Amino acid sequence: MGAGIALSNVPSVQKAKNSASNIFAIIDEKSTLDVREQMAGKKNVVEHGEIVFKDVMFSYPTRQATVLKDFDMCIPATQKIALVGHSGCGKSTITNLILRFYNT
Repeated sequence: MGAGIALSNVPSVQKAKNSASNIFAIIDEKSTLDVREQMAGKKNVVEHGEIVFKDVMFSYPTRQATVLKDFDMCIPATQKIALVGHSGCGKSTITNLILRFYNT
């Protein structure tokens, strides 16, 4: 009886194994934005710098609507900022651009 119960789980285990291989294929996919290999062995030190957005236009690849249009912002070096605004105003988009989740 115990063997019958254990064998009844075999299809579910096989589905889980197939799903896991699909998930790991996505995780292991090489990023086009990853610059770490290009800089292997080089030490990149930024002593003075700032983040500048000038006339940035951005729309997500899956949408046609423009999310940012002629956007300007300057973040001085060593300064902390807060992005505050209502839902949908672009806070996450700006953060994603800074983190290079998207190329403009």
